[in-house]
Amino acid sequence: MAVAAAVLGGVGGALIWVLWVLPIVASVDRAEPRPLGDAIVVELGADQRAGVWAQGVSASLGTLDCVVTAPDGGAVAQRGAPALDWSSTLWWMTPKAGFEQITQFTASTAGAHEVRCTDSLDIYDGAFLIAGDSFGGGSIGLGRGGNADYPVGTMLSFGAVFLPPFAVGVTIIVLIRLAVSRRTARRTGDPVA
Repeated sequence: MAVAAAVLGGVGGALIWVLWVLPIVASVDRAEPRPLGDAIVVELGADQRAGVWAQGVSASLGTLDCVVTAPDGGAVAQRGAPALDWSSTLWWMTPKAGFEQITQFTASTAGAHEVRCTDSLDIYDGAFLIAGDSFGGGSIGLGRGGNADYPVGTMLSFGAVFLPPFAVGVTIIVLIRLAVSRRTARRTGDPVA
């Protein structure tokens, strides 16, 4: 059972890192930051999610105001961060210092979407960029009957930092127990189980 837990933890952690963490890191690294007040136009497919990442005093104080405009000129709804997100657990992996994801939006139609971020107080400066979305979409139901919903981004953020050390820790415990049981078996003359 412990070996299976270690294997599942290792495989799960590796998959999260390869399929989620590293692509987001690469996306943020490729993105070009723009100062607040400027606009960034990004081409998105229908139902494709993107993250608005920002840095500076405005982002830290929560006075950042972003507007996303669809190709047809309509406003696109945005969603804020879940309780536990990238900036809580994986901030050290962000390739551009000080940037954290502020909002997420989903393109309703394919085409060029314009994103403009400003400081609502018009006092503070900063920068923003459009990159991969770390918040995720939907939720995972856990608990009795799946009644406790956790955002996908929260589960991935937690899994990325918990599963690798868990797998290593369980492997160490299994190896220590195996060494102790073999040593005990040699002393008593019993065959090793």
